[in-house]
Amino acid sequence: MNLIETVATVVDEPQEFIDRAGGGETGWTGMCGYLIGTLSIFVFLRIFSAVPPGVYSFLNVLTIILGMNFFFASAMHLFLEMTGSRGAALKLFFLLGVTDFFWVVLIPLGFLAKLGYLNPVADFLLCFIIMILARISLMRRLYSISRNKALLALSVPYAVVAAASLLVFIYGIVYLVWLVV
Repeated sequence: MNLIETVATVVDEPQEFIDRAGGGETGWTGMCGYLIGTLSIFVFLRIFSAVPPGVYSFLNVLTIILGMNFFFASAMHLFLEMTGSRGAALKLFFLLGVTDFFWVVLIPLGFLAKLGYLNPVADFLLCFIIMILARISLMRRLYSISRNKALLALSVPYAVVAAASLLVFIYGIVYLVWLVV
């Protein structure tokens, strides 16, 4: 089964893909999804000169995205296991990679934003929302859970990152006040 046929199966019949996909097929598709999604995000950021050019910058973006998705998959799996839902953490990580294929839409939207027809932030948020909806759909099928529980499981890692960022920001302000006084 080639990559295009696998992605078509994920879009057309996600439950069949999750049920019959072995670790190897899901793994290659997920890693290709991470690679292509990261390349799309990198090209979008390069269009607006938000990241420096080069392979090193791309590898940094890839490392950050893989690390974040590994953290998100582990936090979601932990939450779902604690609430009694059974699934596979590794398969969840690779399925998150499959949803990263939706970032490909960001490149043409970025070109239209560069020409002044669209807003780049709105383009990024549109692709992000599409990716989140795809993750909820695949997570529901993998763990056999409701839509609300999938949304809650997906929002837990984002809430942890937001809370940690807020704590770091508050600590930074307190430290700056302490330096001045």
